[in-house]
Amino acid sequence: MKKNSWYVYLYEDETKTEIFKIMKFKTINEMSYVLGVKASVLSNFFHGLIKPREVLNYCQIYQSIPL
Repeated sequence: MKKNSWYVYLYEDETKTEIFKIMKFKTINEMSYVLGVKASVLSNFFHGLIKPREVLNYCQIYQSIPL
């Protein structure tokens, strides 16, 4: 079974030039709980289906896939 990790880079402002914090999560549901955003909204944002809103204006989401 694959073990993916999710990384959230939080920035100090919307220009995304200064990193405030980097967090690692095992699932989107964990990320959803911490950020206070529905898992479906996070997934849609990650896949580029919606524009950023609320806290998503200040973050970037990455997924690492083991080789």
